[in-house]
Amino acid sequence: MLWNRRRARGFASERDRLRYAAAHGLLRRLLGAALDEPALALVFKYGPRGKPMIATPRPLGLPTLHFNLSHSEGWAMFALAWNREVGIDLEAATRLGDERTLSELAPYVLSARELAIWRALPNTSARRTALLRAWTRKEAYAKATGEGVFDGLREIEPALDAASPKASLLVCSSQRDGHATSAWTIHELAAPEGFAAALAIEQNSRKERVYRGRAR
Repeated sequence: MLWNRRRARGFASERDRLRYAAAHGLLRRLLGAALDEPALALVFKYGPRGKPMIATPRPLGLPTLHFNLSHSEGWAMFALAWNREVGIDLEAATRLGDERTLSELAPYVLSARELAIWRALPNTSARRTALLRAWTRKEAYAKATGEGVFDGLREIEPALDAASPKASLLVCSSQRDGHATSAWTIHELAAPEGFAAALAIEQNSRKERVYRGRAR
């Protein structure tokens, strides 16, 4: 199964369990529709850090479908992309709590440079908005790269600028061997009131050219 029954049972309330199951069930249906395959026939596997991917074999030459899911407080967002990694994150502002909670959380999320910018913001509302924006961008990027949620977020600097935020930005990351880099675009997404959302997508022109060549 795409969704983990053990994890679903771990939610404190029946409402959260149902939301979890519904979001993952809908994702399976979306993937089935995109691949023109029965949703229940899809097989999944997981990367070293738990990122799910489709294991169902594809005919040679056809593109690979990558996907990601995020859900928070009854809302869910889905990201699907051909031949490139993708990550999405949706967070509710209520998760950040009061000023004390913000101050405790910020050093775990923000780099030293970002933290200095963040602490100079004029009030709690501005700090909450900026931290939520930075958090979703970083989580989307971490999920896209497969590094896992909340893994080394302080090392990612997606241009925190609360006064004049950019809707999109480009970041580059070195692979663990240090010899190659990947480019990623992070987009801030429209979200329900009281939420923030972001999408990270791999800029993979080489793979795209290969696929287009085969398609012709």
